[in-house]
Amino acid sequence: MPFAAVLRSEWTKIRSLRSLSYSLSAILVVTLAVAGEWSSGSVRVSLTAVTRRGLLYAGKLVTVGGLALAVGLVAGFASVTVGQALLGEAGVSVGSPGVVRSAVGCGLYFGLLAVFSAGVAALPRSPVGTLSLLVPLFLSLGPLFGSLDATRKVGQFLPDRAGQQILHLAPEGALGAWSGIAVMAGWAALAAAAGLWSLLRRDV
Repeated sequence: MPFAAVLRSEWTKIRSLRSLSYSLSAILVVTLAVAGEWSSGSVRVSLTAVTRRGLLYAGKLVTVGGLALAVGLVAGFASVTVGQALLGEAGVSVGSPGVVRSAVGCGLYFGLLAVFSAGVAALPRSPVGTLSLLVPLFLSLGPLFGSLDATRKVGQFLPDRAGQQILHLAPEGALGAWSGIAVMAGWAALAAAAGLWSLLRRDV
């Protein structure tokens, strides 16, 4: 089956989930498009239509990552527009240094976060298992590492904290805006590779 057809089928499945569409801005919920399909067993239908597991997996990652990228871009530029309208002269405009980079970076951050989360979701293959891995990582480890002097430098290289550098007009720490998003891209690639390894080695 052509890759374009795989993308269309993945988009159709995600679009048909009304609750998922409404929650698209919550990237962790988007990963249910991966974990939920395996936990329910409905992935067998997809694998019947697309026998090449790697192709199916790539379609999922591109679809989820692309949708998150689009949502992030809208959110980024909307934040600039709304912020300027509310703050007036105290706000920042699109022409201010770093603003466009930050808005575009919001899309990149969302997209990479979705790919990372989808890759992790392919490991336990259940929504609960996925959230039990992602929630502590993003809500516990990041703040904990950032609050302790001994681990602060290491914490800057965690996926979410590294990626967030591009959102700041004036990034601080060891990583800059683009180096931070590059580190996050590395984490996303690692998670995607781990998910593919799991998909190819395990039975459905």
